Amino acid sequence: MKYLLRYASKGIYFISLIGLMIVMGFTGLHLNLGPTLPNVDSIGQIKLQTPMTIFSKDNELIAEFGDYRRIPITLSDVPEEFIHALIATEDKRFYEHSGVDFVGVMRAFVNLITTGTKSQGASTITQLVARNVYLHRKRTFTRKFREIFLAWKIESRLNKNEILELFLNLAHFSHRAYGLGAAAQVYYGKELKELTLPQLAVLAGIPKGESVYNPISNPTKAKERRGHVLRRMLAEGYIDQATYTEANATPLTAEKHGAKISVNAPFVAEIIRQEMIGRFGREAAYSDGFKVYTTVESKLQHTAQDALRHSLLDYDRRHGYRGAETQLADFANLSPEQWQSFLDTLPKVADLAPALVVEIAEQAATVFLADGSQAVIDWEGLSWARQFISTNKRGPKPKQAADILQVGDVIRVRIANNQLQLSQIPEVSGGFVSISPKDGAVEALVGGFDFTRNQFNMVTQARRQPGSNIKPFIYSAAFEKGYTAASIINDAPIFEEDISSENFWRPKNDSGRYKGQTRLRVALRNSTNTISARLVRSITPRFAKNYLEQIGLPAAHMKAVPSLGLGSASFTPLEVATAYATFANGGYQVKPYFIERIESANGDILFKEEPMTVCIECEEILEQQALAAAEQDVPAEGSEATVEEVIQQPDGTEETALQLIADSNKPLIQSPEMPIDKDKMAPRVIEERNAFILTSMMHDVIHRGTAWRTLFNSKSPLLKRRDIGGKTGTTNDAKDAWFSGFNSDHAATAWVGFADHSISLGSNEYGGKAALPIWQKYMEVVLAGKPQSTMFEPIGIVRARIDPETGKLANNNTLKAEFEIFRAENTPEKMPVDETLPDLDADPSSNIF
Repeated sequence: MKYLLRYASKGIYFISLIGLMIVMGFTGLHLNLGPTLPNVDSIGQIKLQTPMTIFSKDNELIAEFGDYRRIPITLSDVPEEFIHALIATEDKRFYEHSGVDFVGVMRAFVNLITTGTKSQGASTITQLVARNVYLHRKRTFTRKFREIFLAWKIESRLNKNEILELFLNLAHFSHRAYGLGAAAQVYYGKELKELTLPQLAVLAGIPKGESVYNPISNPTKAKERRGHVLRRMLAEGYIDQATYTEANATPLTAEKHGAKISVNAPFVAEIIRQEMIGRFGREAAYSDGFKVYTTVESKLQHTAQDALRHSLLDYDRRHGYRGAETQLADFANLSPEQWQSFLDTLPKVADLAPALVVEIAEQAATVFLADGSQAVIDWEGLSWARQFISTNKRGPKPKQAADILQVGDVIRVRIANNQLQLSQIPEVSGGFVSISPKDGAVEALVGGFDFTRNQFNMVTQARRQPGSNIKPFIYSAAFEKGYTAASIINDAPIFEEDISSENFWRPKNDSGRYKGQTRLRVALRNSTNTISARLVRSITPRFAKNYLEQIGLPAAHMKAVPSLGLGSASFTPLEVATAYATFANGGYQVKPYFIERIESANGDILFKEEPMTVCIECEEILEQQALAAAEQDVPAEGSEATVEEVIQQPDGTEETALQLIADSNKPLIQSPEMPIDKDKMAPRVIEERNAFILTSMMHDVIHRGTAWRTLFNSKSPLLKRRDIGGKTGTTNDAKDAWFSGFNSDHAATAWVGFADHSISLGSNEYGGKAALPIWQKYMEVVLAGKPQSTMFEPIGIVRARIDPETGKLANNNTLKAEFEIFRAENTPEKMPVDETLPDLDADPSSNIF
């Protein structure tokens, strides 16, 4: 007995000695490492690195930019099953220990002594938080002890639920998914509350080794890890045997999902991305969780994209089939699995899917698709494909499928009119933009056929000659020089020598025909080149250029030359659309903008756009103030006049001044509240009657001019509306095709051309054929079911019957008299007819310009 007591006392002594040594060691390590440990006082307010998200005006997601994909969550968002799975697997004593699980530490220590390896970890969830926030991931003893000390400090600052919530937002789940919320989206494309137990068990198993146990990179290991998680849940009593068996037998369903983009506006997203980097720097823009709300409307954006893509494909089909993208080498000796692997390397472009021709019939072709299925393209989907020779020439009509395709061809197909059709990626480019005439908000923008193929934005970056799209502004300038819609100009050939360049300028009409004396209204709707050229010569190129600058078109990209009237300047489609908005809103200059507001990750508003806005009500209030002030001989409230300026003060005191006003029954004017600040009112840049008359002339372009044929042939419902106007535009050799048009709610511009300026669209392509259909498809959807808007007739407008041949007032003998709109001071009897060009009118064949 004494023997046992002696050895027991020695055992207790040695154990106590070892315990004392451990305590002293820990104390020494803490004294050594403590001063180097980071301060954890602010850990509860740690800023999570969260990507920037960009939304449409109606709160639909456009894009997400960031080095980390993270969706911050709260513990209440997390299903209880996941918490059970995580704790059972990673830290079953989480709610019992104080940051360090010493049972786990001893287990790891014994493993180290017996095996000589550090294969078993003993890190708690709190230690993992410390590691994720403050430490590196390399396994060293120093890091482990720093981790332990930090865990204790964290436990003294946060409660268990706060620690767990922080871990779930910080943990890396691979594939750039940081935090459980992002992991649910990346692997399953769902919110946490939508996940099943087997899916939650997969996610709970990933933090142990995100590169090894994620179900996309290593599905076999992920399934094994899921089984371990489910067994731990069973052992801890969180699930029963039946639930375990069912969950463990469930196949893995994970696949990689991107952000839930609901609005396809990549060109807009790129504009915003660059703007945010410019404002905040790349690091902050990508990680501070900014929420950017744009002016883009999801329905309008979707409509614009469809309109552009379909119209470019229609153009492409008109010019023939350029052949297969490639031939799959050794096609006959490859298996369907190898076919599919090859097609997987080819990206889908817009809605054009890659396909492989595997069989040719007389008037049909069987194709193999990237999903492993096969489909048949019948003759209706093939027969369009005449051989492309040039933009002006195609080969003969095909008679059989073999005239078009061969077995082994790699092609593009699309679904159109519920039918599979042969297609091809268009080489032609295009752009479309729509803005609000009221304040310049960009409602929709499509900068090209497909952003993944070409990121160059044809709407904001491409400077092209506008051609006849510029003519309404030239006519507007001429109106300021006294011309009217009834003014007569001679439509005749022009031959002018340019002495400075030793060259000749011979502007011609597209039709090659000349009609002699022509009214300006008729000339604009028919887009007569010679008349626009003569107008610029009459009002002078300098005046025309200055007028265009006044409207807002950039001076740096146009010259004061006669050809300015035919569109020799270089503008972007966005600049052109903004200029047309001036007609749509009655003559006011607005500036385009994309960002409505910027919010912080916490929802604080960091920036809110205050655009220059058309405010007719404001003008009426100011006018009323001015009239009342004139009647009372005092300044209106809100003017810069002070009380001292209201009257002459005899004794120099404000009190006396106010009393005198009261005694004379002349109170200071009380103004109605202005809807917007005076300095946010869009400035008028076109006289309102001028804008009204030009708008009526552009209505004629739609109903009687260069836009009518396309709209009529397609039975467009737009022809039933009287509130839209626009203008076609085609440059020399048809290198650019334009259409710009508007009503009071939308101003939009469509452009079509090749990125290579030297390539023509084709001799039979022009603005009304290549570009107008984009605008048409967009406006038909946007205006469907909406009442027609009314442009109010300004004061000072006169309507008079005129002789269409002379432009003068009609009399009782005038045949086919027409009504015309004039400014009161410019009625025909007061306006000489084309006196500025008497020689040309007298001799249409004259070469004098």
